[in-house]
Order: sequence, then structure tokens, then C-alpha cells
Amino acid sequence: MQDKIIGLMDEHRRRNGFLTLVGMAALAETNTVFDPFSTLIADDAVIGEGNTFFPGVVVRCDGGTCSVGSGNTFHPSTLVIAANGGRIEIGDDCCLGPGGVQIKADQPGSVLSVGNRARLLNGAEIVGTSVIGDGAQVLGAISARSVRLAGGDDFTGADPDRRGAVLKGSGLARGIRLEAGEVVNGLGDFATASVERQLAYHPRSK
Repeated sequence: MQDKIIGLMDEHRRRNGFLTLVGMAALAETNTVFDPFSTLIADDAVIGEGNTFFPGVVVRCDGGTCSVGSGNTFHPSTLVIAANGGRIEIGDDCCLGPGGVQIKADQPGSVLSVGNRARLLNGAEIVGTSVIGDGAQVLGAISARSVRLAGGDDFTGADPDRRGAVLKGSGLARGIRLEAGEVVNGLGDFATASVERQLAYHPRSK
């Protein structure tokens, strides 16, 4: 009976383009997969080494392409979808979650890149052709659409003026462009929020 159930699960996975349980076991040889039953990884996704996948993570390539570097942490319920010719590229040592982060490039020609050491937390949604640079952050239930956040040092960097750009708060951030050391703390429509320097939030760091 157990073999039959596993066989049925694997058949469902194959039909939907996900790794089988055997494939998940192979992935776990170089990555940490806490629960292969609830974790779904596209069979054509390119995955590096040393990544950590918590339960409920979904990485789907539905007519798109997705590549993931190494050393990333995918917290529970993280959703990554590359569809309809879209492309997603995730670098190294990123923190995706907690809080149900979503990364979606689901339109023809859309390219979404997340640089090294980026942080996306607490319900952040990144959609469309967007660039989240090295060390950049999206913190909160923000729908970031077609944004470009310049890269820099990560959030541990001693000089806030050299850190990657930050969106924080909640609401819609559409077409936002930020340089290194800048932050927008928004609520609702980010188009009406002021661009500030991160140094104002971390005056003792410099």
C-alpha cells in the first residue's frame, strides 16, 4: 500500500513537472530538504548547493526558466514561479521569508533577478521584470512590480550608505527605482512615499 501511494504521488509530480521523491532525495544530497513530501521543485529548475528548503516551498517552471544559486534559505510557503517564457535568477546566500514570500515572472519576456545576500521577508511579492540587487531588501507585505533596487552591502554592512536599497512597509510599489543606501518606508501606494537615506534609520552605524 505504501509503495502504491508513493507511486501515485510521483506520478502526480511528473505530470506537473516536479521532481519525484527520488529526485528530491538526490537534491537533498547537496541541499537541506526538511520535508520532501511538502516541498515541490520543478524538474527543470537549476539548483545550486547548500540551499535550505523548509516545508511548503514551491519552485515552479511552467513554460519559464528558473535558476537558484547556493546557500539560500527558502522559508515555509515561499513560492517561486517562472511561467509563460518568464525567467527567474536567484543568486547566493539570500533569505526568502519567513512570511510567505512570492517571486513571480509569469509574462512573456519578463526577467526577475535577485542578487546575492538579498532579503525578502514578511509577505513580500516580487513580480515582473524586476532587479533586486546584491544586499537589497523588501521587508513587509509589499507587492513590488517592475522595481529596480540597486545593490550594495547587505544589511549587516557597517556603512548604511553602502547597503543595498530597501523597500519596507506594506502596499504597492510599482516602477520604483532606488540607489544604494536609499530606503522607502511606505504604506499603501509607495509612489507617494519619500525616498530617505538608510543612515537616518541607523545613525550609530556609521
